[in-house]
Amino acid sequence: MSALNDILQFNKEFVESGEYAQFFTNKYPERGLAILSCMDARMVELLPRALGLKNGDAKLIKNAGALVSHPWGSVMRSLLVAVFELKVTEIMVVAHYDCGMRGLSA
Repeated sequence: MSALNDILQFNKEFVESGEYAQFFTNKYPERGLAILSCMDARMVELLPRALGLKNGDAKLIKNAGALVSHPWGSVMRSLLVAVFELKVTEIMVVAHYDCGMRGLSA
């Protein structure tokens, strides 16, 4: 079975069991926080755990290298929406050790 099929089957069971209900929250981050971080797969569970975040605490924006590479790009747009529409009052940029973007060049 493919990874997608495995994920879809898990999701079906997750929804049927009602397990999703424990994650209900609104669109406004409880801590007024937006975090730009790397999309590295090692950060998926590590970052929220290391910062003591629970579901609904922060807006998480991820890309390769935790970079704002253009003043009108998608990262800046997401941060602007977070501040002006979603009540974010603080922005953190969190990079990490051994990032794959470290050795790349154009």
